[in-house]
Amino acid sequence: MVAVTVKTVAKVYFVSVLLLAILVSPLPQLALALVLLAIQLGLTYRQPKGNIGLFLVFASLIFAPLAFSAIAGGVFAVLLTVPVLLLLDDSLKENAAGQPFVFKRVGRSASDVLKIFSAAAVIVFVASAFLWNLTLMLTITLIGIYFVVVLSGVFRKISRAPFEESKTWKRIVVGETARNLFPLKTKCNVPIFVSLSSAVSWVKVEQSEFVLPSGSEVNVTLSFTPPLAGPSKILLRALTVDSRGLILTGQNLEPLDLHIIPRAHYARWLALKYLERTASGSSMVGSVVSDSSGKSAKKGVEYYGSREYQPGDKWKNVDWKHTYLFGKLIVKEFAGAQGQNAILIADLTAKDSEEADKLAFDLVMSAYTFALESLPTALAVYNCDGVLAMSPPLNPRDALKKTLQLTEKIIVIAPSEKVLEPTKMRKIRRSISQLEQSKMDSSQRLAEILNLEYEANQKTALNDPIGKALIKTVESILPPATITVVSSSSCNENILNVLLEKVEDKGYNIIKTESTPTNKITSI
Repeated sequence: MVAVTVKTVAKVYFVSVLLLAILVSPLPQLALALVLLAIQLGLTYRQPKGNIGLFLVFASLIFAPLAFSAIAGGVFAVLLTVPVLLLLDDSLKENAAGQPFVFKRVGRSASDVLKIFSAAAVIVFVASAFLWNLTLMLTITLIGIYFVVVLSGVFRKISRAPFEESKTWKRIVVGETARNLFPLKTKCNVPIFVSLSSAVSWVKVEQSEFVLPSGSEVNVTLSFTPPLAGPSKILLRALTVDSRGLILTGQNLEPLDLHIIPRAHYARWLALKYLERTASGSSMVGSVVSDSSGKSAKKGVEYYGSREYQPGDKWKNVDWKHTYLFGKLIVKEFAGAQGQNAILIADLTAKDSEEADKLAFDLVMSAYTFALESLPTALAVYNCDGVLAMSPPLNPRDALKKTLQLTEKIIVIAPSEKVLEPTKMRKIRRSISQLEQSKMDSSQRLAEILNLEYEANQKTALNDPIGKALIKTVESILPPATITVVSSSSCNENILNVLLEKVEDKGYNIIKTESTPTNKITSI
């Protein structure tokens, strides 16, 4: 059994009266009645997209008394239109349910639908007054009375501040992502459409659009990743729309106060806690003794593996069996009883305060990780101005103390508007190898040009004071060793690329902190 709705009854009534008007109307009213009937049948068969269907219903309501004038003239034709107002009312509700609304300002404002209807009604009323068409004037008056009654109910039942605020607070480290629930309770006495949006891009509202029944409450989920320079209060823009979509009511909500902790402060706190806990010497870190020559990681009590011979290797470490099998010199690797060494390379140049905070975090946390693993740590720290610190493998506690001091030497240099992309040494070398395999003259000439570029970059990097210092530090510690690179700047990236290329095949384990603001470290 099909349920009978108010819209169905109103449409049946409207179509029935139009059919009666077609039977008794002269030509001008007959044409208008046929057009209105065609509109209603078309809307029954297919609903147009957007607001077109609503505007057609509104136009039909305005001109319906003219089509009814053959049945009952003047005031009586307008009275026959009164039940059609139910059709307009239902169409407004259907249209509002499917329309996206955008927060404009705090307080009440008219929707686009109300503005268009008001402007159309004024224009028709002025034209009918100019032509002295009493039927149209009475029709616009009737529609005006309907909107006055509806709007007065909206103003009475929906206040200027439709929601009760419930505030809480949360402590969070910069760059971390958190989710938080907050209750949203309406003070309205009618069902409303609610649209929530954030004033900043780093706050996301889950299920941002919904219908809230009269006097009810719903839990809204916020997901946020605050930056260093972010506001301490989360600002939400709450938009309330009545069931007919006529009045928009905006309200600012501050449900959550954030205590944003810079990553550098968090890392420093962890490091100081560790240093305080191990100050008594009970930690195994205190018993680690590093050899500044780096040879302790070369030979020890545990066999580590085999690798290709390098100048400076001792002949007594040659693995003759594998040398015979591979046809080239292979030497044995030994790991010392105290474990392998670590090398921490850091470029303390940042483009802004956000990046400087992450650099400090990555630097301290890398040294903190090596301290937890009891790895003697060598430092090679620099910025765009030059070398800041170079050291042989230090006791990891001492290395951690040193990194805490070095965080104060991070410099912020705003990037230039036009910066060339850093040279990718591996890509150039691969291109040269591919071109040299070709027998075409053009390919050979291009390979020569790329080879000149490759050698020029190598020479520039190796002759640079920073490049010399980095190479010296790395070569003073024989593999196996872990090299951690903390860098986000591009001013010395060519030098760093040359260094990593020289050591990547020598048995070093290279890790590099991510450029994105996260707390993870990823292997390359």
